[in-house]
Amino acid sequence: MNNENLTPDKSLEIITQVINEARSKFEENGFIYIVWGVLIFTASLAQYFLLKNEYYSINYYPYFLMPLGAIITWMYKSKQKKKKTYNHINKVISLFWIVLSLNIMVLGFFFHPFLKENLIPILLILMGIGIIISGVSIKNKLLLFSGILINISGLICFWLNWIDHSLLLSATAVIAILIPGIILITTSKKTNV
Repeated sequence: MNNENLTPDKSLEIITQVINEARSKFEENGFIYIVWGVLIFTASLAQYFLLKNEYYSINYYPYFLMPLGAIITWMYKSKQKKKKTYNHINKVISLFWIVLSLNIMVLGFFFHPFLKENLIPILLILMGIGIIISGVSIKNKLLLFSGILINISGLICFWLNWIDHSLLLSATAVIAILIPGIILITTSKKTNV
């Protein structure tokens, strides 16, 4: 172990380097945002059409796509682990999203009878918090503002007719998840060229 004393400047330099490495690797993960943006958009828009056509008993079926997103995310992250591209911040963010995603899925699949029309607003608020924390952790303003937008969308849902919640969710998925994912990948490709 190296026993040299770290100056405040050297400590700050090391912290900045770790954050920049995490940001770089996280920006490459724009793929995950694209996957989830497409899945959430598809499922929520399908739910909206089912509700508008009065298929109330099966309106939640499109959300059975969500485990597919979990599988794709797991496969993608497993491939990254083999490349050993993880640092401490990446590990913390990944663990945070695993815990948050499991809670979102449990709420969605098992607690929907209790939450009823409040389910989508609560899920949006939780997703917003997750993206805000990710954005702050890697100092990415795009993710920070996306998370704030998702959070505000969740709060707005409380004033909307419950049938329109899924329509707002689909719009939010495109604006605050899919498009930022595309921007993250595009930015990453430009900086790696």
